[in-house]
Amino acid sequence: MRGVLLLNSSMASIQRQATSCGLFQSLRNMISKKRFKLLNLHSQNDALETHASDLTLLLHKETGKPFEFAKGEITTGIATFRRHLAWSVPDEVQKEDDEVKVVIEYAPVGVVGGIVPWNFPFQLSILKIAPALVVGCTIILKPSPFTPYTALKIGEIASRVLPKGVLQIIGGGDELGPWMTRHPGIDKISFTGSIATGKKVGASAAETLKRVNLELGGNDAAIVTADFDVAEAAAMVARSTFAHSGQICIATKRIYVHESVFEEFMQHFKAIVAKYQPGEGSCSPIQNKMQYDKVKALYRDCEANGYQFATGSCEDSWQDSQPGYFIKPAIIVNPPDDARIVQEEPFGPIVPVLSWREEFEVIARANDTISGLGGTIFCRDRQRAWRLASSLATGNVWINSGLKMDPVALFGAQKQSGIGCALGPLGLKAFMNTRTITYWKDSPTETHKVGGLFG
Repeated sequence: MRGVLLLNSSMASIQRQATSCGLFQSLRNMISKKRFKLLNLHSQNDALETHASDLTLLLHKETGKPFEFAKGEITTGIATFRRHLAWSVPDEVQKEDDEVKVVIEYAPVGVVGGIVPWNFPFQLSILKIAPALVVGCTIILKPSPFTPYTALKIGEIASRVLPKGVLQIIGGGDELGPWMTRHPGIDKISFTGSIATGKKVGASAAETLKRVNLELGGNDAAIVTADFDVAEAAAMVARSTFAHSGQICIATKRIYVHESVFEEFMQHFKAIVAKYQPGEGSCSPIQNKMQYDKVKALYRDCEANGYQFATGSCEDSWQDSQPGYFIKPAIIVNPPDDARIVQEEPFGPIVPVLSWREEFEVIARANDTISGLGGTIFCRDRQRAWRLASSLATGNVWINSGLKMDPVALFGAQKQSGIGCALGPLGLKAFMNTRTITYWKDSPTETHKVGGLFG
């Protein structure tokens, strides 16, 4: 089907897909209104809405997400696509006087290679497709081999609306990613996945000095101060920790609670988590066997080291003989700061809860990680909340809420959680190159120093 390719382990397939480059050359010089008319992006968004039920069912089946949770991903993804259609990147006039005009132009980067993981295959596909198409790029998207069908459905829908070659979906195994990152016909790689794989992507893309966006893992901390309503904090932290069984890059992975309210917080938190039932609400199964085994290994490490389980255990948290990779949530109480459960991103339904006393201490502990994706502050004192948020070495901080994003907010990272940014009008620039044009209205005056670079 046009716009969709199932890869049969052949480099020639990538070569054929790079014909997107020729289409891009014809798009790049169009003004945005003409390009929008040709690409028919509003119709693409309408087509996604028309097929929302089909996409929801497909996503539910291939990820194992509860149906309503899958429906939320589809609804949010379509809304995010529509928000992108209202954004643009205008040229910037840096200087203009009688003598000279200096303008920064933003031009589409070219052919984008998008690589998407298995945890949010629809939403994360949209976050690569929408900005690429809006600014005038073409895009070749590779979904995870664990969850290829939702992305392939996007390609099928697009084939009825978009010009041939603008959006292409390639399904294949792990060998496909390196082919894309090395291919000279692809100008930019936008990758979402683990830190370990992101490093390999960056190294491979460096061979041709491709532009890269790397949105990688996080070990996000939530800090609860004594002035915040404890029951409310416990409810919001539980949601941001265990939604999709923790298989979210910006899920809360470490919880720091002030010692004066620690016991009260734990009572509320345990009561909430104890009611979670696998397969209900947002308690998804672990999506694949590889991740299932990794999460179980963390449970076993906590048990082997004698850490206290407030909920869950290695004995009753999973049943390998039963269908589905379900694992019951676990709460680990005050493990040491160098414990694996504190230092590593579990990407599963297990979380450490740790007490703190002094502000400087909790900030140092929260920042003691190689990652820097996100963090959350629960604090009613506005000045203190802002001070704490500004002290976190992360690309994103949420105050008094978790897992509640606005598409207009730029999403970036610090440390080993990634390179580049996405979302919002500023995020479009990640899919563009700059071109600075200096126009001397008359012959420039010879007033600069001999040998100087600047007039």
